[in-house]
Amino acid sequence: MALSIVDWHSRNQIECSHLTASHAAFPLHTHEEYVISANLSGIETLSLHQQTLSVQAGEITLYNPETLQSSQFGADPVEFFSVHLPQQVFADLADRKQPILREGVLRDPALFAAICSYVQSADEEQVQQQNLLWLTSQLLKHSHGGESMAATLSVGRALECMRDNLTIKLTLDELAAAAGLSKYHFVRQFRQQIGIAPLQYHMQLRLLAARNLLRHQHSALDVAHRLGFYDQSHFINSFRKMMGITPHHYLRIVSR
Repeated sequence: MALSIVDWHSRNQIECSHLTASHAAFPLHTHEEYVISANLSGIETLSLHQQTLSVQAGEITLYNPETLQSSQFGADPVEFFSVHLPQQVFADLADRKQPILREGVLRDPALFAAICSYVQSADEEQVQQQNLLWLTSQLLKHSHGGESMAATLSVGRALECMRDNLTIKLTLDELAAAAGLSKYHFVRQFRQQIGIAPLQYHMQLRLLAARNLLRHQHSALDVAHRLGFYDQSHFINSFRKMMGITPHHYLRIVSR
């Protein structure tokens, strides 16, 4: 039996794992949490509700608390991410009772991406919370009796708040308050309407403002100070990640 732990960590009692398995098996067992896994490569054979299912790369397995299931892995290695969500997470984040999720094998690219994003979240608490909110919203699409709501005006208020506050790093609490939504509904609606997470979008607005200042011949140090970056290296790394070049290089280009 070969079960290899690439990474295993816990954030606020939510366990995340990155595993590989071959010539291995998990016997019939259950968990007290919701267990959601994203299959990155290989084929898992799953036994659930007296059915045998095949889990391909790019697919998701989803179990409610106390569901019995078992897995087998053949000679070809299977690599996957797993998240164990305590039942209280939904009550805390979504102000609702624990949902009954549609169990089994799913193919949902948005949920797959949400699982990967949460497992690979940076150490920053705000980013982790944002990714958790997005993950729970994607999971609730697969609940029996899911929810939906239109919040175009609310998201618009959050966008206005972002544009009015380019010199500071806003929090999810501040943006959700501006939108007039709970943090759960805010992250869900923002990503549905805008396409990316709110904190990342606000950072892009700040970096667009930085690019505009650089075009007007402000130094990189001055721009970092004006836009509230806590140090110049953070500004340089963020700008390079978005633009592909450093602000110093960009300034030289636009100064020609």
